[in-house]
Order: sequence, then C-alpha cells, then structure tokens
Amino acid sequence: MSASVSIMSFTPFAARLFACLATGLALIDGVIAANCCSKLNSALPDLVFLPNTSSYASLNTHRWSNTSILSPSCIVTPASARDVSSIVKTLTIGNNCAFSIKSGGHNPNTGFNNIDNGVTVDLKLLNQATLAADKTFVTLGAGTTMGQAYAAVSNSGVAFPGGICDGVGVGGISTGGGQSFFLPKVGWVVDNIIRYEVVLASGVIVEASQTRNSDLYKALKGGSTNFGIVTKVDIAAFPHDGFWGGQIVVPATNVTTAQVLERVSNFTAANNDNVDAAVMIVASYTPDGNRIIDMGIASTDNTENPPILAPWFEVKPQLLNTVAHKSLANFVHEVTQPMPDGYRMLTASLTVKNDLETLKQVQAVTDALYEQVKDKVPGLDWMFSYNPQPKVLATHSAKRGGNSLGLAGLSHDQILFWLVPRWTDKASDALMHEIAASWVQEVNHITSQLGTSDPFVYLNHAGYFQKPLCGTGSENMKFLKGVADKYDPRKMFQRLVPGGHKISTKC
Repeated sequence: MSASVSIMSFTPFAARLFACLATGLALIDGVIAANCCSKLNSALPDLVFLPNTSSYASLNTHRWSNTSILSPSCIVTPASARDVSSIVKTLTIGNNCAFSIKSGGHNPNTGFNNIDNGVTVDLKLLNQATLAADKTFVTLGAGTTMGQAYAAVSNSGVAFPGGICDGVGVGGISTGGGQSFFLPKVGWVVDNIIRYEVVLASGVIVEASQTRNSDLYKALKGGSTNFGIVTKVDIAAFPHDGFWGGQIVVPATNVTTAQVLERVSNFTAANNDNVDAAVMIVASYTPDGNRIIDMGIASTDNTENPPILAPWFEVKPQLLNTVAHKSLANFVHEVTQPMPDGYRMLTASLTVKNDLETLKQVQAVTDALYEQVKDKVPGLDWMFSYNPQPKVLATHSAKRGGNSLGLAGLSHDQILFWLVPRWTDKASDALMHEIAASWVQEVNHITSQLGTSDPFVYLNHAGYFQKPLCGTGSENMKFLKGVADKYDPRKMFQRLVPGGHKISTKC
C-alpha cells in the first residue's frame, strides 16, 4: 500500500517535470530554428520571411486545410533549383535544422507541409509551366498548382495527366502517385514523368530519368519526399481536344445510394475496355442536414454520350447537371468547387477489390460513424469519395521503367475509398481523428471478412496514422531504403523532415 501511495504522490510532480522538459525542448528547438533562419536570411536575404510580417502571414495561411497552419520560425521561398540547393546546404550541413516542404499545400495532415519551430520551404515561386515546342511534354515547376498548369496548355490541342483539384501542387502529385481523369488511359501521373530535377541532401542538383540515376527516378515515382526535393518535372503530353463531361448531383437517399454503388462496381469493370471514360464520386452530408452525391463523369476523348456513361444519367432526381463539352482547365476548376479552402480537414484512404457487397458494407459503416459524430462536431461536412481503379491502370508503368507504387502485376480491379470530412472548430480535431481511425479499422475488418482487402493505400490520401509505403510490399520497401541510403546516406530527409510518410517507418 505504501508503495502505491508513494507512486501516486509523485505523479503530479512527474507530470510537471515532463511538461517542463517538453517546454524546454521546444525552446531549444526554437533557438536552433531562429539560428537557421538567420543563416538563411544571410544566404537568401529577399526570400526569407519572419513572423509578425504580412508576407509571412499570407504564405503561412495559403493552404487547403487549416489543420496545416502551424508556426514555422521562418518561411523561405526559393526561386530556382540553385536557391533550393543553398537552402538544403544551410539546413543540413552542420546545422541540423528541422524543415518542411510545401508545394501546393493540399495535404491536410498536420505537419506534412508545415512545421512548428522549424523552417518551411515554400516552393510557390517554382511555378514554371511551359509546353515543349513539339508538344510532347510539359515542364512544370514543383510549386506550380494544377490550375496554373492546365491553364498553360489551354487551346494547345494537348493534355497531360495531373491532379483533379486546382490547388494540388506538382511536387506532391509527382512523387505520391497522382490520380487524374486519364488514369485508365495513361496510368498514374508518375507513370508519365519523363524526368525529375532533384536537389539531394548534399545540395547537389541532379536529373533522374530512365537513363540518368534510373534507380532514383523509379523511387521518386511513389516514394514521396524521402530522397530529396523535386524542383521540376517533365510530364508526357498527348493530343486532346477537350472533355465531354461534368457533374450530376442527386440527393443521397437509400435508393440513389444503392444505384450509385452498383454503377461504381459495374463501371470499374467496364473501364478496362473503355479507357476514355472516367468517374469520380463524392458524397457530402452537410451541416444543414442535406445529403447529396456528386457524380463527376467524363468522356476524356470528347465523345458525346458513350455507352459506358449512360447508366449515370439514369440516377434521378437530378439536382444539378453540368455535362457539356469543356476544356481540361474548366472541367477541373468545376469539380474543385465542392472542396474549397478554409476548413479543418482530415484524410484517410483504403483500397479494396471491386465487389458490390463490400461497397454496400463500407457505405453502411461510413454512415453509422457519421451518425455517431454528427451532433458532436459543429459545422461538420461529412465527405467521402469512391474512385474506380481498373486493373488496366497498372499496365502503363512499364513504358517508363516502372514505379514504386507496388502495383506491378495487378490482377484485379480496385476501388479506392477516401474519407475527407471537414469542420471548423479545432476542439473537434481529436474526436474526428478518432473517428477516422475507427473507419479504417472497421473497413479493414469488412474486407478481411469478405476476402476483398487490398494492401494498396494511396499515399497522397493516406492519414498521418497510416503506412502507405508499407502497402507497396517488402521488396519495394527494400528497394526504396536502398535508394535512400545511396542518395541520402546521412538520412537527412528521415531525421530533419518530420512530415510525410517515411521509409524509416517500421512496417
């Protein structure tokens, strides 16, 4: 008994001690970061922004989700690969400064594109977007957003695979995989990258392609920020004269939901034979009690009324129908509107084998969790998405030396689930993250019971608590770690960049 009392009596002291230690460590980190910022300011005096300035505030809040707004000690905005090289040398050689990397800022995971008590490297000035003279590829700076990139090729008669939202940055999508409306036609965005320009942890600027640093080239195609900072990419382009497509919005009733799920499953299978069609489904249960399903459909070769899309027009009543001929830039801008900036958000994602019963059960779990949380989170907009991934998408990677997504030899159609709710009150963060973890656990239980589980977790949609790189397989992880050891032997991008999904994570 006396031992128990003794332990309990020291518990408040221990708590205070740990709190003091945490505060002390934060102060030390702050001092180190301030020193790093001072050295950066000496090297790049016009590109470093400190707190309590309007430029700092504007840069720091320019993100898709408010969960990514932190308090960096300074923000540096390189205007060239040479600037990035100077920054990396300053941060890593002898200084060991913690830093984050921001491209478009479209990831809501806290700490993935921003940092407390560290340096945020904002690539927004690396916004080149040019079409090659022969129109076979586009050159995009890593800080270019997809809205900027698509606008650059408007009226050119060509297109290229890129993000589905305007604000997505090239840096993230070119290293995490990259969904697009051309996914069945040409594969992931990374399957269409011809070359990367990369700044390594040593500060050396290198090219990665099929013929130069080919191991790094393959690793970057899905390996994220584990090897260096991508500053520029060339992406293959192809002839394109526009979309025929748009949004069809219907109320989310039991009847329409059942119809949509059946069509998602059927479309995914049929997409292997008609790769010039794409569908993106987003459901939203809004704070005012409305429940809708937004069906984004596209005939990517501009053909009107292809038979593969006909079933979607049968889902009624239609609250909105914007289907028409339009440009790539206009189409992407349109489907971006339901997901504006300015909310607190989270992200979690799982992939399953295409199976209608699985879709029904996942939908039921998603609805049940919403019912648990809807009255506890002010301003909750419960959003989730279904994304077809026909097996044909995996056939495109071999053309340019493969990728590191772990999908080579895919023998079944996939459907990717994306949970991406938004809310307004920071006090609700913990509960929402708990619900997201529960959603992942329950969906995994369903797929395990039905035999429809799939290890693939899309890195750019994965929650901070998930391990998408582990889902690429042990052999691929071994390859990625070998590449990192070769190009970042001091493990700078593992130690000094706390955000993102790491190859050093234990699977």
